[in-house]
Amino acid sequence: MPHYRDKQRLKAIIANGKELNSLTRYLILQGSSYEEASKGLEPYVSWWEQSVQYIEASSVSFRGYSEEYDHDLWPRSQLYEVLKYAPEEELNRCRERIEQADAAFKDVTIEGDIPSCHLENPEKKEHWWLFRSRKD
Repeated sequence: MPHYRDKQRLKAIIANGKELNSLTRYLILQGSSYEEASKGLEPYVSWWEQSVQYIEASSVSFRGYSEEYDHDLWPRSQLYEVLKYAPEEELNRCRERIEQADAAFKDVTIEGDIPSCHLENPEKKEHWWLFRSRKD
């Protein structure tokens, strides 16, 4: 639930005449500054791409639970959340990059039945990345 101060900040930004899309509004209500929020999906897509590069380059086997691997999956979970609010135009600009990062991640991981631990009761189809572990 958004904090009162974030709601007030959003009201002030709107009162100053700023046009905000649904993603920008969501990010501000989650505590981002207007400047951060106005960057939209880009930081989240980049964060996931960097995480995938790290996973690809890693020489550590991540069978089972690993706090480090769980941390590496966090960017995809955050991307999943912001995608719910992304305007179609912005999503279209980033779609190929997201698909490429997801495909690269799938190439270096295998599907399993036990999820990573950072979301409570994830659904396998919806949160597919949490049900993948690093290949040996």
